Order: sequence, then structure tokens, then C-alpha cells
Amino acid sequence: MLQLYLLIFAAIGQAHSQLLLGSCNFESSTCGYTSDGELITWRLHKDGRFVAVGALTDDYEESGEDAAPQHELTGVLLSPVLEYSEWSCLRLVYQIVGSGSLEVLQRTEGKSFDKPLWSSQTTSESWVVSSMDLQNNTEPYKIVIEGKPGGTAGNSVAIFEIHIIPGYCLECDFEESHLCGYSNQWNTNLNWYVGGGRTQLLHNNIPNDHTFNNNTGHLMYVDSVHAKTFKEVAKLVSPMTTVPLSGCLSFQYQRSEERGNMFSVFTRDSMGQYQELWRAEAQNQSDWGGTLSEWVPVQVDLKAPYSVQVVFEVAFNSPSGGRVAVDDISFSPQFCSTDSEPPFDPAVATCDFESGLCHYTLDKVEGSSWRSISVKPNIFQNGDHTTGAGSFLLAHSQSNRSGYMSRLFGPPLPGNMKYCLRFYFSLRAGFNQTDSALCGVSAAAAKQHPGEDLDAGGEVQRNLDRSRCHLSNVMACKAGFHQQLQEHLGLWICGFG
Repeated sequence: MLQLYLLIFAAIGQAHSQLLLGSCNFESSTCGYTSDGELITWRLHKDGRFVAVGALTDDYEESGEDAAPQHELTGVLLSPVLEYSEWSCLRLVYQIVGSGSLEVLQRTEGKSFDKPLWSSQTTSESWVVSSMDLQNNTEPYKIVIEGKPGGTAGNSVAIFEIHIIPGYCLECDFEESHLCGYSNQWNTNLNWYVGGGRTQLLHNNIPNDHTFNNNTGHLMYVDSVHAKTFKEVAKLVSPMTTVPLSGCLSFQYQRSEERGNMFSVFTRDSMGQYQELWRAEAQNQSDWGGTLSEWVPVQVDLKAPYSVQVVFEVAFNSPSGGRVAVDDISFSPQFCSTDSEPPFDPAVATCDFESGLCHYTLDKVEGSSWRSISVKPNIFQNGDHTTGAGSFLLAHSQSNRSGYMSRLFGPPLPGNMKYCLRFYFSLRAGFNQTDSALCGVSAAAAKQHPGEDLDAGGEVQRNLDRSRCHLSNVMACKAGFHQQLQEHLGLWICGFG
């Protein structure tokens, strides 16, 4: 309820961010978004303000067979052609009622498959904000929004607003009505509130915001006056990142009565594990003259090769523990210090085999080995996964000798990290149809011996199949493949791709 309250309360702010092509409020039109003609139609509410698939209310304009509930409903909404060479952020305000799912993908001309950006099957009783980063792209593309409401009457998927703005999704000045996707993690007594906008809550003398340096701008704050028990904690949580990020996270804060509170910034991954990035010390305030109205800048290195949320956490030891305010969160792809260790780039272990083996190596044994071939699609077999007419790796046995094995190893991967390995493969008749026909393993980089099994399968297939598996090693490791017919091997950090 508080998240909804904050969303409504912040609506008094005026959005000032530059909206890019592809943004839409659906007030009277779909802003160039079109429905896939072969599927059910996304319908604009007759009074405007949102589009939906499914039977939400009777207020939609009826359109043929789309008016009647169907067993399996799928609607695809396509954006205009977008051309953004710089990093941008897509924010989606949506709602899933009853049951259903919503997925956002990126479709680039010439690519065989759409790139997944985000998906959800979580239903809600109110509008929900989701954010996804759109990385630098030199090629035109379209945003594909696929809604699948449940098959029974009353289920629906609706979109209220699509905003595409320059910059990173972690960035926020809290002037947008949806708070850039930031949310308060509900606590019975202690919570973050929106401050500023000429509104003073509880007569607590909210300071001028940092963005405009006046009382019309907005900021986020938490006050100890609401604390009831010892060391109660308030958490302001960013949207979950959807792509690997590394660089410098910056923000402005004010903190009073530093002896009565603790202010920290963490990252929290999809498994709920925390890692501290920064903690406020007493001397931070005195360094800026001890004036409580002074905003203090902070810069901290952020290394997020997998999905994380940034959590601003404040704990008070009494109702007189003071107040903490935060404003103007920003991000830069350059580290705050030149001494920062560069992050691991997952692209090192990504390969489509169009120009050789990339960083993969062959472990040659007696018999045949992996080799690169290119086959145009025909009635007997498909082409490669990347373009349909490109190259892929093939391994097969030319003898009936038992125990034959051909190995392919990826580049070394740093330890103490989580990975998600995704690849496309096809098994054909002639392979021994057992679990040993297709096997992906992790191997210790130092000794190159088989380690944890990642994936195995032996069913003969005519079409390509996709497999993904998780790898988490304390030691440095490699991904290895044993005797398989394989196409388009890729390594993604967990949660991406």
C-alpha cells in the first residue's frame, strides 16, 4: 500500500526528463505502436490511458473475434523503429490481472531470434513499474511486447505507460511520478517518503532538494520520528538491473544526528544476498561544515556482472535518531577511481562461430574432432542458429569405437562469480542416445579436468533446441562440451540473455 501511496503522492512532480521516440502515455493513440496482425489485438481503452489484451472490463471497443475470451490469448505490440546509439532506459508501467504473463524483447533486423529484455508473471491489484536498460546499439531495432492473459474471463495484461529516456535505469532525481522504479520496502513503522514539492509532512522541515535547490523539487527521506523499536531499518530499493554494469555510482545525501543512525548502501542479487558498497561515517558530515542543509556527494564503484538492486538502508536506535535524505542518483560507465580493478567481460566467452573459434580451444583426442562448417538450410536439415546460412561447430564419430569423446573448452572464467551458460544444439541419428551424447561440464582451469555437470541430454532432435544452466565456482573454471552437435554457444552472466 505504501508503494502505491508514494507513487500517487509523487505524481504532483513535473517530469522533466527528455522522452525519446518509443515513449507513449496512450492518452488518445498508441504512438506508432502496432499489434501483430496474426495474433489478438492490443486494444486502446475507449477513454484512453492504457492498452490491454484480455477481458479486463467492458470499456474496450469490440473488434471481431478479439471480443470473446479464448483459451490461449497472445498479443504482440510492436514499437516504431528505434535508433539509439547511446545508452537508454525503458520504463514500463503495467498490470497483470488474474493470471498471465508479460515479456519485453528487442528485435533487430537480420537476427534470427528476438533478444529477451525482461518478463514477469506476477499479478497485482495496481499498476507496477518495471525498468530495463537498452544498451548502446548501432543497428535499428524494435521493442516487442508480448502479453499472454490467462484463458479464463477476467484475466488481462495492460500497459499504462512506456517511457524511454537517455541514461541508465539506476539514475533518478525523483521528479518522475513513478520514482524511476525505486520503491520502499515496507516496514511496519519506518519507511522512506517523498519529500519536497512545496509539501511538508509532519512539520519536519524537509530541506530543499538537490536537483533544483528549492522546495519545488523532490527527494527521498526517512525520519526517526516513526521508529518504535531499537535499530529499525528502512530500505529504498532500486529497480533490478537487467544487463551487466560496472562503473561509478553517485548520489547526494543529507544526514543529521549521525550518532543516532546508520546509513549504508548495498547491492542485493536475485538470490537475496547482500554486499556492502559504502557506509556513512561521522567525519563525512563534519567534512562539509557540519551544516545539516548541506548536500554531501558520494561516489562508489559498482561492479554488477549479474542482476542486482541497489539498496539504500537506514537504521535508527531511537525516535530521536535524526533524518537521512537522498537525491540525484547517477551512474557512469567509468570507475570513480583509475585504480579500480576492471570487471570481467562476459563477451570474452561468447561466440557465434562465424569467424573461427573465438576464445574456445579444442582438446584433440584420437578420432574426429570439432570442426566448423556452414550448411544452407534445406529439406533435410536447418542452417545455423545465428543467420540460417552461417557457420556452426560439428562433432561426430567416424568409427564405432566405444569411448570416443571430443572436447571443446571455453576461456578461463574468474572464480567467486555466478554464470549462466546458454547454447543452442541439435542431436542427429547416429549418436549413442544416452545421457553422455550431450554433456556440458565445468572444469578447473588449472588442471582442466571435468568438474560439475552443467547439462546433459541424449534425445535425437531434428530442430535446434536451447539449453541454459547455472555455474557457480569458487575456483577459476572453464566451460567444456563433450561430443555434441552444437550451434551458437554463448555465455551470459546469470539473469541476462
